[in-house]
Parts: sequence; structure tokens; C-alpha cells
Amino acid sequence: MLLVFYGKGKGKSTAAYGTAIRALGRGWRVVIAVFMKSKGSGELLLLRRLKLPVRVYVLGTERFVVPGDYGGDAPSENMVKAYAFLKYVLPSLMRSYRPRLVVLDELGLAVHMGLVDERTVIQVLRRFSGRVDVHAVVTGRYVPRIIREEADLVSEVREVKHYFRKGYVNLEGLDY
Repeated sequence: MLLVFYGKGKGKSTAAYGTAIRALGRGWRVVIAVFMKSKGSGELLLLRRLKLPVRVYVLGTERFVVPGDYGGDAPSENMVKAYAFLKYVLPSLMRSYRPRLVVLDELGLAVHMGLVDERTVIQVLRRFSGRVDVHAVVTGRYVPRIIREEADLVSEVREVKHYFRKGYVNLEGLDY
């Protein structure tokens, strides 16, 4: 199945990692690809410490990608890493490692921002849609309509109230 968690509320990546933990609890092999984020989040730190059948690929950089400014090193590095993962690494993993769950965290936002080619992503995601033996989760604040239409499950996470509005930004353990 292809699952999508998107929207402006907090909890999209949390839902995806929760799904990964559930799958790992069932003994599944899992692949997690993190687009547009760096390696320092708590969930990635934990996964590195545990000896679980999970492969993690961090495809973002430490530098923020400014929307509309794609000439610098950070967007170029994000684009190259994302394309190489989707075109070469993931197909190889599907053949050799054979994960039952693939989490594509922030892929929706990477497509929305134009850092990843939408056609390439749709080709990849169609391999999961409607299947019951292998699954993918896509997250992102913005997930293009074509991806949502291809999905078997779409959950929109919307903000009702958020501590960001009080000035608390990127709280360790809650946000990263």
C-alpha cells in the first residue's frame, strides 16, 4: 500500500516513524529515506543505536534549502542525493534487501519544491500502490495532488494549536 501523511500540522514524520516501529516489531525489513533533513533527529539517533533490520539514508544537508533559490550547494546536493537514491539505490534495495516497508520522509515537500522530479517519483511510488506485500509511506507538508491520488491512504495533518506560535521552535525530543 502507498500511505501519505501530509499537511501543515505537526505529526507527519512521527506517524511515519511509528509505522516503521510497528513494522519492525513484526520482524519486517524497513528502509527509511530522509529527504531535506539532516542526520541529527532523535528517531534516527535511536535507530542507529538499535540492532534492527532497518537501513537509513539521510539525503538532506545541514544547510536549509530556500524555496526558489536552487543555484546553491544545498539544493544541488539535495537534488543529486534524492535522484540517485530513487533511481539507483532504492531499486537495488528492493531486489537485494527486500524491505516490506519504505518510509520516504519529506519526499512530498522535496517534490513540491522542485528538488525531485515528479515523474520519477510517480514511477517509484506506483510500485507500491495497491499492493499488500510491500508498502511505502510518503510525508511532507505539501504533497502534490498526483501523489495523493495514487495513494491507498491519505491522512491530512492540520494544525489546531502549536507551541511554535509562542516562540518555541525546534524543541529537542519533540521536533527533532
